[in-house]
Amino acid sequence: MPTIAVDKADLFEALGHDYTTEEFDELCFDFDEQTSLSQRPIVNGEQEPAQLKIEIPANRYDMLCFEGISLMLSIFLGKRSSPNYRLVSPPNGELQVIKVDKETARIRPYIAGAVLRNIKFTKASYDSFITLQDKLHQNLARQRSLVAIGTHDLDTIEGPFTYEALPPEDIKFIPLNQSRSMTAVELMKFYQGDRHLSRYLPIIKDSPVYPVIFDSNRTICSMPPIINGNHSKITLSTRNIFVDMTATDPTKLEICLNTLVSMFSQHLEEPFTVEPVKVVSPHNHQSRETPDLTPRETQAEVSYINNCCGLSLSPTEICSLLKRMSYTATPSRASPDLIDVQVPPTRADVLHQADIMEDVAIAYGFNKLPRSFPSDSGTIAQPLMINKLSDIVRLEAAMAGWSEVMPLILCSYDENFAWLNRKDDGKTAVRLANPKTSEYQVVRTTLLPGLLKTIRENKHHSVPMKVFEVSDVAFKDMSLERKSRNERHFAAAWYGKSSGFEIVHGLMDRVMLMLKSAFVTCEEGLSGKSTGEAAYWIEEVDDPTFFPGHAAAIHVRIDAKEQIIGVFGILHPTVLEKFELRYPVSTLEINIEVLGPPAHIRELSSGLSPAPLYASHLAKARSYRCSAFIMPLNRKRRSQAEPSPSPPPTRRRPSPAASDASSVDDAYDSGAAVDGETQGAGSSHEQMVKKLVRLALASEYSRQPLRRADITTKVMAPHTGRQFKTIFEEANHQLRSTFGCQMTELPQKERITVSQKRAAQRSQTQNTLSSTKSYIVTSTMPTALRNPNILLPASVPTSASESAYTGLYTFILSLVYLSPGHTIAESRLEKHLKRMNADNYVLSGEKTEKVLKRMEKEGYIVKVRERDGGGEESVDYVVGPRGKAEVGEVGVAGCVRKVFGKVGMEREELEKRLVRSLGEGVEMKVRQDKEGDTEGETQADGEGAREVDVDVGGRPNGAGDRRSTRRSKSTPKTPTRGRNALIEEEAGGDDDDDDGNEDEDDDDNEGESENE
Repeated sequence: MPTIAVDKADLFEALGHDYTTEEFDELCFDFDEQTSLSQRPIVNGEQEPAQLKIEIPANRYDMLCFEGISLMLSIFLGKRSSPNYRLVSPPNGELQVIKVDKETARIRPYIAGAVLRNIKFTKASYDSFITLQDKLHQNLARQRSLVAIGTHDLDTIEGPFTYEALPPEDIKFIPLNQSRSMTAVELMKFYQGDRHLSRYLPIIKDSPVYPVIFDSNRTICSMPPIINGNHSKITLSTRNIFVDMTATDPTKLEICLNTLVSMFSQHLEEPFTVEPVKVVSPHNHQSRETPDLTPRETQAEVSYINNCCGLSLSPTEICSLLKRMSYTATPSRASPDLIDVQVPPTRADVLHQADIMEDVAIAYGFNKLPRSFPSDSGTIAQPLMINKLSDIVRLEAAMAGWSEVMPLILCSYDENFAWLNRKDDGKTAVRLANPKTSEYQVVRTTLLPGLLKTIRENKHHSVPMKVFEVSDVAFKDMSLERKSRNERHFAAAWYGKSSGFEIVHGLMDRVMLMLKSAFVTCEEGLSGKSTGEAAYWIEEVDDPTFFPGHAAAIHVRIDAKEQIIGVFGILHPTVLEKFELRYPVSTLEINIEVLGPPAHIRELSSGLSPAPLYASHLAKARSYRCSAFIMPLNRKRRSQAEPSPSPPPTRRRPSPAASDASSVDDAYDSGAAVDGETQGAGSSHEQMVKKLVRLALASEYSRQPLRRADITTKVMAPHTGRQFKTIFEEANHQLRSTFGCQMTELPQKERITVSQKRAAQRSQTQNTLSSTKSYIVTSTMPTALRNPNILLPASVPTSASESAYTGLYTFILSLVYLSPGHTIAESRLEKHLKRMNADNYVLSGEKTEKVLKRMEKEGYIVKVRERDGGGEESVDYVVGPRGKAEVGEVGVAGCVRKVFGKVGMEREELEKRLVRSLGEGVEMKVRQDKEGDTEGETQADGEGAREVDVDVGGRPNGAGDRRSTRRSKSTPKTPTRGRNALIEEEAGGDDDDDDGNEDEDDDDNEGESENE
């Protein structure tokens, strides 16, 4: 709240009483103010008079000066009557005139003025006059951006005045308190370092024209909102003041003018009189006389005031109390429950009878009001009927398994029209005059952009997605005072691999049934049971937003009145392309505000739904609505699949998130309860096995290792630690038999430095490391099935990005394994990536640096930093635990065979080099089959083989899904360190993935093999 400092002695003198500190505090509290006493500094050996700092309510602009505070407190105490502000003519009978040029509409279009004639200033009143202007500038005028006040000595200038807008080079005058003339350009540079005025320069700095006020002699009075001219500055001896105010807001302009002239009119020879000024502005219809000090007439209800305050006052008593607050009030002749109130021009804060009620309570005394809660309240809280109806629709959609979203009400112009294949007629959307960004240009006329953008930002989640929204849209309506109207709409969108048209249709039927509307059709046996006069039907519609022939309009008939309330259908492919959606989307949008007259809505709001809503269903729906929003973007994907650590003991209705989970759970536990719920007589042992299976799949889905501690916390019941081995083995058995995979323990990270590793040169002298108690899910599928044509890449986030990522880390691991000491320097790795054109961006524009950090995080590679004796740092990469388990030496050998087998290298020579580089465990025999020479590989050790078809450049044409590639239990293990083959040589057939860069890459790989 604004704080006003006033002289203590002067204020007490104006009030006619010498108050103690406690008495004045009590007076200010009664008048809804706060006060504090501040000690003044000592100047020239004497202490300055004490000051009172009074906090003024932010809406009381008339009390921002000493004059206003003393006047209002005097009236409150009954020592003065309310002033009667009057407009008087000047002595010569001719009003001062301000002529407005139409060019001012480009910068500050509004102006007003007044004259305070025969004023008598003292040092205190002069300072108060300046202070009030500053307070108005800082508060109501918003740092002069809305209103700028100028005051001039009328005896030094001569009317009529003109208000113009000129280029800054054409404006030249002497600014206030300066001695030399400046152009507007020079003035703006001069005041850039001024602590007070520099904050106002940006208001007009970039404008091609600046506002300026001339008198009849073309003397510049002011350049608002920056500074006045020195020629007309006021002093203590000034007798007649000309006030000008320019503005961008006409309402704030009138408030500031009325406040300033009303407060200081009490210093005139004839108090509370003001001389008006005539404004001539025909181009914008603002010609008038200002100020207008006529009191505003309104009415207030006696019963309303008494109910809110808990009193039983008569109209006469209320009028008496209002006089203490500077009102003029009389009992109304129209009704004994009304009083006629005249609001003074200084009380711009009075907008409603609630404000009048508040002033009655202040005048009566807050401390005197009854302390008990009134039995009859003037404010009865109840929801609007349309909000009650919206809650019913929202609850029904949530119980049907749809997730509610709340996007912003503003959107871009293209999203609202062009992206939906709709045209703007210029009479539909409410547009922002000065949008800050291109994303927020119009108020939406449909809920579809918000739903589609929500799906777009969350498309990395599993499909299908079912989202809905119940909110307002806005339309232009020139027949209304505010020129626009709101409509409450319900919209839903289905996003999945199928169109979902029938599902959206079903949701529409359910909502309409809940709203007691019967379905009407010409086909026998399909008409819904009538629940009243309301009925609806659908008809095909040709809407460019939707796919041709796949959209229908929803017609409704209520009280024999027919109208179209919405449309649903499958979105057109061009719409999907604009919103970057790759799966079909079916949408529904209904205007629920026209679904019935108030009586119909009241019936629905009373809870008379055609389908019984049991208390448990209501509780579940309320609980669901709190958590049914789309997950944030930074949420990990595994959060959807991770099981609850403490499942409830009874069956419950599955949530939409559970029902829409991946088909992995469906394949594993068809018909089983969600999140480990009991089914039939299932034992707790079986439930722990199922939870471990789910936890293992969820961990592998997010490429996170499954730790023993996580299993104990999230799977094992209390006091069942000794059953871990049994549960682990049974879960592994179910993973192998159902999913073709198993949990495999990760190897330990090697704890030797890079220099030691290079010196060892694969000496096989490292000790066997202890257990890591961390597991990943690896494949047990037969070798014949490890084919990218059979096992497709994962579709999350996309098949292309998943296969590209798999191919990239396979290529990098191959480079590490084939380097001396199974270590590659960072600079050498960058060189190889540059050769593949992957040094900056890979994976659909994602930076390579970020992808390498992801590989580090997921354990494919380990980054090692080491300083030598000279202090120089070397950065190298070695193979990480997951890289050893998923790819290993055998996988690298398969990759090399895949690449070098196409360039005519002798198989025997290739195998020798592989054995030298990777060890004997990768040795492969060449076999013949009846149809010709075919290279085969039969090893797999059960630790997660992957198959990727890679071309010479390292870009995968197809990658096996790391969560779907499996290995059978009967596959023999290899004798070398338990590594799996990533790449299996396909028996027969040639791959056509050459890109013309084989020679360069082969030479590079060959050289690295020979370095061994």
